Amino acid sequence: MKIAILGWGSLLWQPKDLQFDKEIGWSENGPILPIEFARISKDGRLTLVITKDAKEVKEVKTYFAISNYKTLEEAVLNLAVREGSCSEQIGSYDKPENTFSKKVFFEKNILDWISNTDIDAVIWTNLGENWKIKNEDGEVIDTIVPNERVDYLKKLKNHKRALAEEYIRRTPTQIDTYYRRYIEKELDWKPIS
Repeated sequence: MKIAILGWGSLLWQPKDLQFDKEIGWSENGPILPIEFARISKDGRLTLVITKDAKEVKEVKTYFAISNYKTLEEAVLNLAVREGSCSEQIGSYDKPENTFSKKVFFEKNILDWISNTDIDAVIWTNLGENWKIKNEDGEVIDTIVPNERVDYLKKLKNHKRALAEEYIRRTPTQIDTYYRRYIEKELDWKPIS
């Protein structure tokens, strides 16, 4: 089974123990998906997720790499471990079975893309939006509304600010979202390679 792993954020430059064909690497021709900076992560970064994020969300071309695993179960588990999540937070589509692991609003995008490839299955990180700010113990200390995300970034200090800036600046320019442009304008966090 040939399994594609989709990427659009830190997975691309920080794959850690993700098992994929490193000789081929990441292809720029993944499916077009609605991606936006819409999740506050555990370490305070504002990260990219697939989202219906109101009227501002743009569909962008994602990246993909080929998993070294030959079964969907192993590939999903490997991506879950890399993401520090559980298998239930990894989405998948099995082309021979014509089944999605769970109902998603962007099924057509995946089907349109995979139908023109020799890929048998595709997996992706399926985390949703998160606007809760947590302390080191995981307790919610504040919640922001989505249109305050740039103000949230402006208030970050020290290491959290550096992590957030690195994430946004290292995101490939192909991931050209509404809020990426707004963050670049407001904070001058231009892309770096």
